Amino acid sequence: TAVSTVTVADTTSPTAAAQNITVYLDGSGNATITASDIDNGSTDNCGTPSLSASKTAFTCADIGANTVTLTVTDGSSNTATAVSSVTVADTTAPSAIAQNITVYLDGSGNASITASDIDNGSTDNCSSVSLSASQTAFTCTDVGANTVTLTVTDGSSNTTTAVSTVTVADTTTPIASAQNITVYLDGSGNASITASDIDNGSTDNCSSVSLSASKTAFTCSDIGTNSVTLTVTDAGSNTATAVSTVTVADTTSPTAAA
Repeated sequence: TAVSTVTVADTTSPTAAAQNITVYLDGSGNATITASDIDNGSTDNCGTPSLSASKTAFTCADIGANTVTLTVTDGSSNTATAVSSVTVADTTAPSAIAQNITVYLDGSGNASITASDIDNGSTDNCSSVSLSASQTAFTCTDVGANTVTLTVTDGSSNTTTAVSTVTVADTTTPIASAQNITVYLDGSGNASITASDIDNGSTDNCSSVSLSASKTAFTCSDIGTNSVTLTVTDAGSNTATAVSTVTVADTTSPTAAA
């Protein structure tokens, strides 16, 4: 009786089946998968196969579709492969950080800012961000505190907003313009003027101005030339001065007693 040794070999490759998936980057710009994530029911004729993937770690540089190969290996080291498309997506909104600022109107009553002026270090998990502001141009009507929204957008079109207070200030002094005048004493030896009498068209970048004069009442003791200061004040309490020469004249004839 002869005994035969029969060697049984498994040379049948497993069946590799892969599926496409989408993964999302975290706040640090990273994402990971396992081979089983892209497996779609791979099988073998003898047992449960082992799985491996050609790429399991993803970063911001991988945003979009990535080809990943699934390798299926059975207990006899037979292998088969299938291809998966792993789409990496960034749905993490950027971090929007705004700061409050003060801007100053110019001589024409205007001021402007850029979005970066109110940005205070906004960041994203993946990329540099683009910035926009809800208001960038200001005029005299905006003097005071203004709420401006900063919008921060990343490379995947995720957006976040933050609010800044933009204080508009008018520190531009008005333009004071004075003119010289002559006033005449009346029969009682008195004369008076108003500030507007010596004003010569004083202006401001924003508002109408209020006027005051350093001297408005004159008597016989003031006959001749008098320096009078015109003070011009705008709505922001900015002031400017100009000097007028007020000439006091007496043209009233004396009264003759019989």
